Amino acid sequence: MANGKSKSSTTARRRDVRKSVPRPGPKWVQMLRRREVGWAALYIAMLLAVAGPVSLWLGGSMHHYPTEVLTKPIIVRIEFVREDIQRTQQLRDAARRNLPAYYFADKAYRESLTARLHDLLTLTRYETLDEVPTEYREQVKLTELVLHELRGYVENSVPTEQWKEDTHRFIQELFELAVLDPAESHPNDGPVGTVPITIVHPDPAPGKRIEQTLYERRILLLADTKGLRGQIKTATRFFYGKEHLRNSVVELVMHQLQATYHYDPKLTGIQRDEAAARVEKQELTYPADSVLFPTGAELTRDDIGLIQSERRAYTDSLTQGQSLLVLLGRLGLILLVGVGVWTYIFYYNDKIVRNPMRGLAITSLVLLCQFMAVALGRAYPQLLPAMTTLPVLMAATVLVIVYDQRFALAMGGFLGLLVLLSLDLSTEHMLVMMSGVGVSVALLREVRSRSKLVTVGLWSGVAMAATVFLASVTTHPLNAPNELWRITMDSAAMVVTGLLAVGIVQWGLPAIEKVFRVTTAMTLKELNDASHPLLQRLAQEAPGTYQHSLRIADMSEAAAETIGADGLFCRVGAMYHDIGKINKPMYFIENQGGGPNRHDKLTPAMSLLIIVGHVKDGIEMAREYALPPTLRHFIESHHGTTLVEYFYHAAKKQTEAQDKPEPSEFEFRYPGPKPQTKEAAIMLLCDCVESAARSLPEPTPVRLEQVVNALARKRLMDGQFDECNLTLSELHKIEESIVKTLRAVYHGRIAYPSDKKDEQAETAGASSGTAAAS
Repeated sequence: MANGKSKSSTTARRRDVRKSVPRPGPKWVQMLRRREVGWAALYIAMLLAVAGPVSLWLGGSMHHYPTEVLTKPIIVRIEFVREDIQRTQQLRDAARRNLPAYYFADKAYRESLTARLHDLLTLTRYETLDEVPTEYREQVKLTELVLHELRGYVENSVPTEQWKEDTHRFIQELFELAVLDPAESHPNDGPVGTVPITIVHPDPAPGKRIEQTLYERRILLLADTKGLRGQIKTATRFFYGKEHLRNSVVELVMHQLQATYHYDPKLTGIQRDEAAARVEKQELTYPADSVLFPTGAELTRDDIGLIQSERRAYTDSLTQGQSLLVLLGRLGLILLVGVGVWTYIFYYNDKIVRNPMRGLAITSLVLLCQFMAVALGRAYPQLLPAMTTLPVLMAATVLVIVYDQRFALAMGGFLGLLVLLSLDLSTEHMLVMMSGVGVSVALLREVRSRSKLVTVGLWSGVAMAATVFLASVTTHPLNAPNELWRITMDSAAMVVTGLLAVGIVQWGLPAIEKVFRVTTAMTLKELNDASHPLLQRLAQEAPGTYQHSLRIADMSEAAAETIGADGLFCRVGAMYHDIGKINKPMYFIENQGGGPNRHDKLTPAMSLLIIVGHVKDGIEMAREYALPPTLRHFIESHHGTTLVEYFYHAAKKQTEAQDKPEPSEFEFRYPGPKPQTKEAAIMLLCDCVESAARSLPEPTPVRLEQVVNALARKRLMDGQFDECNLTLSELHKIEESIVKTLRAVYHGRIAYPSDKKDEQAETAGASSGTAAAS
């Protein structure tokens, strides 16, 4: 019974425990609850919100340009009507040509001629012909008969109304003719006198203009004196019955003959523009499924406008629902790219997943790349392959510097796909992009020199040029004029693109290092230079620490390269990891040079503060000398959270002697943090191993191996490698590399044999020298 009750109570307790413990939901629900998934969703939404509008408003397939030779036909998707600009212009030009030029009357000449006619009546005051001045008499061919006929128009020394009427009608008749100067005409109107003109009469009513079109027979030239004389004689018919007077009037006019009308360019231009504006626009209908431009056609600027008209007509023909589907389709494709990017990041780059700021930097880089590709592609469509590849190649180069080759290659593919969707490019463009990205990523594992970047840019440009050439000769109409030359120039532009991409990246390398918190090999080489001010101080003020750092640098570099880590990064980190000892160098054994140990006069707690303080001092000095943040991690983590054993045991002995409680082990540990990278973990192990090896009385290979193995196991069990993703297999390789380096350092040497006579001579010489000294 007792057993039964015990069993039932145990079952009840288990049931209560199961009720209180929340049951885990499905795996996908658990994943969605992760904070990292929320950040990824935010960045995907950001990508969709920015890349979508860029693709819709700036992107599209409108990347044609004048002089482009089409590689495939352009088909009309929907029937549309467009103005026939050429035909309309032809009709308007014809309307301008058909409208006669405008000429205005020379009012001053008319008034002058009228006055001279009236002056003829003043001759009636002379009684005889001889009294008239000879010059005037010869000018108008004056005779007694003319004087007689003139006196018929005077009554009481006053001109008769008949005279006024006859002269007015004569002047009016004269100005019904157009006497023109051939030099005054529009060059496009043809020779003067061969085309009609429009004259503006000189006596319109206020606010009105009287126009009259004159044809060739009513138009006379100043040079045609014979024709003018006959027309003027005809105009004098209003002096009826005064034949002799008519001859004198003709002579009077011919003596000072001028053009009666002058060309009016302003009025002519206005009237012709109005005539052209009255011509209706001519339209052409393009049926659906017809070929707008065939393969091999060379586009002009008007052709580009026609393509744009077809695109607008197609867009306007879509219903609201259809437009929404197009929008959702494009946004959906961009969403797939964003999901693909972050799925890849979740699987293959935990560094970005754990750091939201890195995710923001990656998303910003993707958006900047897409915007640059779209903007450059629209601004320079004649260089479309080069302009769209340049941002993608730059982004891939940045990513291979910041992360690794596999990640950069994958992101380059995603970026190329995004640009492809934004501009509706062909697969040939994707091949060009990936050829450049692939070569650049493959050759650029690390940036150790500026010449390395130039080499990478050159070879990536050559790869893209070859891809452009192969793709072009298979798709372009080679029989088009100068097409082969264009293909060659496009290929050459890709070489320039490769060099330009790496040039821009090299120029922005300091900013890239700062934004992504990375240090390139080129910067590391500069920091590794022994002439660096901080290393100079370390060598002069703490020479023992400097030699200790050199030894660790050799060991850690070799160990890092054994497991495929960054050896140069390890080496530079080792050179700077103990710079904090510069402030109090004599409190560290390697700088005491066999002199008194200053810690003998200090309590273990005080010594602990000095020993642990060199880490904090090192961080402050690193900031002062602007060392990269990645190197500061070596300084703060090169002891991890290990126990300062020497002073911990000294404190224990002190408390035991004073009969006090033992000190807490936690109080005698370094504050950390633990190494976060494999390189920092390697340097932590090399630091303690190098110090321990120096303390061995006889550093034989076996003892060295035992020390390395024991310290590696101790640090592993202490949890110092828990946060750096270091595997046991890699740790074993590191141990082997360190042992190999230590064996080389503490190698044995063969003693040289000596002759007994030489030894006796040396001993005798030493004895005599001593006696002489005494």
